[in-house]
Amino acid sequence: MEEKKLVKPHSVKIENRAGGTLTGVKKLISAAPNAIELDTHGGGMTVSGADLKLERYDEAEGMLTFSGSVGAIKYTGAKVPLLKRLFK
Repeated sequence: MEEKKLVKPHSVKIENRAGGTLTGVKKLISAAPNAIELDTHGGGMTVSGADLKLERYDEAEGMLTFSGSVGAIKYTGAKVPLLKRLFK
Protein backbone atom coordinates (compact mmCIF):
# COMPACT_ATOMS: atom_id res chain seq x y z
CA MET A 1 0.00 0.00 0.00
CA GLU A 2 1.35 3.40 -0.97
CA GLU A 3 1.75 5.99 1.79
CA LYS A 4 0.38 9.45 1.09
CA LYS A 5 2.25 12.40 2.51
CA LEU A 6 0.19 15.04 4.24
CA VAL A 7 0.84 18.28 2.38
CA LYS A 8 0.11 21.41 4.35
CA PRO A 9 -1.49 24.19 2.34
CA HIS A 10 0.21 27.48 1.65
CA SER A 11 -1.15 30.73 0.34
CA VAL A 12 0.17 33.91 -1.23
CA LYS A 13 -1.62 37.21 -0.84
CA ILE A 14 -0.14 40.24 -2.61
CA GLU A 15 -1.69 43.63 -1.90
CA ASN A 16 -1.40 46.08 -4.82
CA ARG A 17 2.14 44.85 -5.55
CA ALA A 18 3.20 46.73 -2.42
CA GLY A 19 3.72 43.82 -0.04
CA GLY A 20 1.96 40.69 1.03
CA THR A 21 1.45 37.74 3.33
CA LEU A 22 2.61 34.16 2.84
CA THR A 23 1.43 31.13 4.81
CA GLY A 24 2.75 27.59 4.79
CA VAL A 25 6.35 28.81 5.09
CA LYS A 26 8.70 26.08 6.33
CA LYS A 27 11.94 28.07 6.39
CA LEU A 28 13.14 31.58 5.59
CA ILE A 29 16.37 31.21 3.61
CA SER A 30 17.29 34.87 3.05
CA ALA A 31 15.77 38.34 3.04
CA ALA A 32 17.38 41.17 1.09
CA PRO A 33 15.97 44.44 -0.33
CA ASN A 34 15.72 42.88 -3.81
CA ALA A 35 14.67 39.28 -2.99
CA ILE A 36 13.16 37.10 -0.28
CA GLU A 37 13.94 33.39 -0.58
CA LEU A 38 12.00 30.80 1.35
CA ASP A 39 10.92 27.20 1.45
CA THR A 40 7.17 26.52 1.56
CA HIS A 41 5.13 23.36 1.81
CA GLY A 42 4.66 23.75 -1.97
CA GLY A 43 8.41 23.96 -2.71
CA GLY A 44 10.94 26.77 -2.90
CA MET A 45 9.84 30.31 -3.60
CA THR A 46 11.54 33.60 -4.43
CA VAL A 47 9.79 36.95 -4.16
CA SER A 48 11.76 39.56 -6.08
CA GLY A 49 11.30 43.30 -6.34
CA ALA A 50 12.59 46.52 -4.81
CA ASP A 51 12.75 47.83 -1.25
CA LEU A 52 11.49 44.51 0.14
CA LYS A 53 11.37 44.49 3.92
CA LEU A 54 10.48 41.63 6.23
CA GLU A 55 7.72 42.88 8.54
CA ARG A 56 6.91 39.69 10.45
CA TYR A 57 8.07 36.08 10.38
CA ASP A 58 6.57 33.45 12.65
CA GLU A 59 8.30 30.13 12.06
CA ALA A 60 5.95 28.21 14.38
CA GLU A 61 2.87 29.36 12.45
CA GLY A 62 4.59 29.35 9.05
CA MET A 63 3.55 32.92 8.34
CA LEU A 64 5.58 35.72 6.73
CA THR A 65 4.54 39.33 6.07
CA PHE A 66 6.59 41.74 3.96
CA SER A 67 6.37 45.17 2.38
CA GLY A 68 7.98 46.68 -0.71
CA SER A 69 7.47 46.69 -4.45
CA VAL A 70 6.81 43.15 -5.77
CA GLY A 71 8.21 42.47 -9.25
CA ALA A 72 7.81 38.69 -9.49
CA ILE A 73 7.14 35.50 -7.56
CA LYS A 74 8.93 32.38 -8.74
CA TYR A 75 8.42 28.83 -7.54
CA THR A 76 11.32 26.42 -7.65
CA GLY A 77 10.90 22.67 -7.52
CA ALA A 78 11.52 20.84 -4.32
CA LYS A 79 14.99 19.36 -4.27
CA VAL A 80 15.15 15.60 -4.46
CA PRO A 81 17.46 14.18 -1.77
CA LEU A 82 20.92 13.26 -3.06
CA LEU A 83 20.65 9.55 -2.21
CA LYS A 84 17.35 9.31 -4.04
CA ARG A 85 18.91 10.88 -7.15
CA LEU A 86 21.91 8.56 -7.03
CA PHE A 87 19.92 5.35 -6.56
CA LYS A 88 17.05 5.84 -9.02
